[in-house]
Amino acid sequence: MSALIDEIAAFIGSGDGDFGTLALRLFEEQRAANPGLAAIAGDAAPSRWQDIPAVPVSLFRELPLTCFPPEEATVVFRTSGTTGARGQKRLRDTVIYDLAARRHAEAVLGPLPSAGLGLVPLLPDSSLGHMCAGFCRGLQTFFSAERGVDGPGFRAALAAAQEPLFLPGTAFAWAELVGGAFAPVDVPPGSVLMVTGGFKGRHTVVDESALLGLLGARFPGARLVAEYGMTELSSQLWSEPAGTPYTPPPWLGVTTVDPWSGAAAAQGLLRFVDLANHQTVMAIETQDLGRVLPDGRVELLGRLPGARVRGCSLAVEEAGEDGV
Repeated sequence: MSALIDEIAAFIGSGDGDFGTLALRLFEEQRAANPGLAAIAGDAAPSRWQDIPAVPVSLFRELPLTCFPPEEATVVFRTSGTTGARGQKRLRDTVIYDLAARRHAEAVLGPLPSAGLGLVPLLPDSSLGHMCAGFCRGLQTFFSAERGVDGPGFRAALAAAQEPLFLPGTAFAWAELVGGAFAPVDVPPGSVLMVTGGFKGRHTVVDESALLGLLGARFPGARLVAEYGMTELSSQLWSEPAGTPYTPPPWLGVTTVDPWSGAAAAQGLLRFVDLANHQTVMAIETQDLGRVLPDGRVELLGRLPGARVRGCSLAVEEAGEDGV
């Protein structure tokens, strides 16, 4: 598969290549190398990338789904949560993962600040923490599962900053920080504040428009953006400004299907075909609802009713449940 991986890297880096052709080739090579995918895909013979069989995200809790012996993994990303089975994505390396993350973020947002303060978990098994730390090598975080959000520490560090900052955080973490008596803080010009992780948890719901309004008022001067991603994927979608539809990268195909029949639909369950997911399975079916707009951007419409709660904001809610 090494020659194909080189072609995928070239496509991500420069746009040199054809997405549909690469996707169909990668599917065949993954089916040959990945026993779990082979069992799921059976004798499917897709002629278009849109027809590549998609693996439900729930199976990442049950199967290794790797294109290499699972014991050779050097990185294991796990879905959020401290209770129940957690999905796992095993990787041999993060070379293309890191390339894709930075390439698309900078394509949508422009060059990112080199310094950062965050409200994200910087743990070895957190794909969100890995991505954010890759953007800012010296990123400081003021959230942990044990202590929750360190509001005073974050405010003090922000007040002392003299250069533009990358400020990533989950929706629940930002809501916890600014939901009380949090006075506005001027941020250095050129700072980028990122919201991610979903707005619904087990017991609480964060109103997206209200939160974005609060963040704009509490952090005047910051540019508000939003990120959508998941542990099982290797690519992300960005909303700039936050509150607008999400832009996928050229190497991530997006379709929607009817939740019950699996047939193509104008809106429904989101399916992603991610070339950067070359080490696991490229086609993934989520439990998120949405639609793909004519310009290719994606509008999120919430979760499938009854779907298991997941996402990075869940860790913040569970930290609160633990009495933090």
